[in-house]
Amino acid sequence: MVDERLQSLVERYEVRDLLSGHVLLVDDDEPNLEVLAAVLEPDYAVHQADSGPAALEVVASTPLDVIVADQRMPGMTGVELLEAVSRDHPDVAGIVLTGYTDSDAIIAAINRAGAFRFLTKPWNPDEIRMAVADAAAYVYQRRAIERLVALVARRNDELAKALEDLRLAQDRMLHLERLGTMGRLTAGVTHDLRNFLIGLALIEEEFATRTEVTDDLRETVAVGLAGIRNLLATLETMNQFARGGPMTMDLQSLSPARLIHDALVVMRGDLEFRKREVVQRVADGLPDIEGDRPRLIQVLVNLLRNAVQATAPGQRIAVEASRDAEGHVVFAVEDEGPGIPPGIRDHLFDPFVSTKGEGGMGMGLYMAKLIVEGHGGVIRCLNAINAGTRFEFSIRASCQRN
Repeated sequence: MVDERLQSLVERYEVRDLLSGHVLLVDDDEPNLEVLAAVLEPDYAVHQADSGPAALEVVASTPLDVIVADQRMPGMTGVELLEAVSRDHPDVAGIVLTGYTDSDAIIAAINRAGAFRFLTKPWNPDEIRMAVADAAAYVYQRRAIERLVALVARRNDELAKALEDLRLAQDRMLHLERLGTMGRLTAGVTHDLRNFLIGLALIEEEFATRTEVTDDLRETVAVGLAGIRNLLATLETMNQFARGGPMTMDLQSLSPARLIHDALVVMRGDLEFRKREVVQRVADGLPDIEGDRPRLIQVLVNLLRNAVQATAPGQRIAVEASRDAEGHVVFAVEDEGPGIPPGIRDHLFDPFVSTKGEGGMGMGLYMAKLIVEGHGGVIRCLNAINAGTRFEFSIRASCQRN
């Protein structure tokens, strides 16, 4: 008898085709097969086999619910047959017909064969019909439970996916809202900053002609202008990103050493940067690269600022330029900080992902990625040799471009 609660779940979730209605009879005595078939055929689709190997052929080609097998058959006993069937078809129930003298061997083989029931000879028709009906009910319940468990697992997966899709949709809506806000902010700030930059540039030109202006003052103005120009380049990049248009590049031949020098000039306006030990390593004989100078300086400055925020006063920050085996120029910024948390590392270059928690917008590394990829290069985050973090980005040399 099928449990009512299980039957209710089967009907509620429309689980179908739990029983095939097919029963296999196995006996090397043909008259026994004919008698058994006559008892069961009114209620089941009955198949017959006169040996274990012949039965396995039927099992391989027919969806079965129950197997009724005689124990004593030459070559393969009924228990051995059910043991073989259970390896590939554990949901098929087996009934073994046996004499009293076989009881010890059958009891020893129960665990191996997983037989549903053993019937002793001589059997009567009602006993066979009831045993097969009980076995079919067992098969029904087992298959129903397996299908329902699989259905629950699948629906849990579907629910989890639906929740993830909703979360991503919400993130996209927030993303678009942030883009709109960024576009409005950067457009106005960029306009005002350009006007301010023009005034400072005039002061720099005036200082160049006056002998009474000290070198320290000229340097202060130069550093301030470099910082403003870098900020302006950053805002322009953010504005282009917010508008969703392609990033325009003003390409020219650039010296890697000069790019690093200019980025360090910008950083000299940062008091915290001055408290770090800065090591500069530029390999000899590096070729020029073809790139957009303000944007590449922006990438280096962004990485240097991240290094400052990841380190304490007195710790070392290294900025490097070298050449890899493929001839690309590789720029690197390495710090002695605590490193990037594993949960953030895989999403470092996604928009609005910050290593600074609530203290950052999470756009710096994403824009750095856009700029580097706009130059046909690659940017990556690595573990530094002595703890800390190392960012590298590669740009093809001018001679490598078509």
